[in-house]
Amino acid sequence: MADISERLLQQPMERKLRYAGHIMRGSSGPLLQLSPEGKIEGKRGQGRPRRIWMDDVKEWSGLTSYGDMKRKAENREESRDMVANLQTKDGT
Repeated sequence: MADISERLLQQPMERKLRYAGHIMRGSSGPLLQLSPEGKIEGKRGQGRPRRIWMDDVKEWSGLTSYGDMKRKAENREESRDMVANLQTKDGT
């Protein structure tokens, strides 16, 4: 039973990492690259900084910077290895 629940949690993480690689490679065009790379005008609200989409990708891939992720995503084989070696919060 635990195997099924682990797989159900891992599938969305894998899909998000694959999609992040697709975006970072530029396969989807320049418009989608604005979401992780662009800046939003205006003032940030008060309180704790919000968790952004790329925080999950950085955490799960085990990489520390956006530049490292982008370089890894440019090589499809390395990107696939990154998804295969997905790291969850408990380190597995």
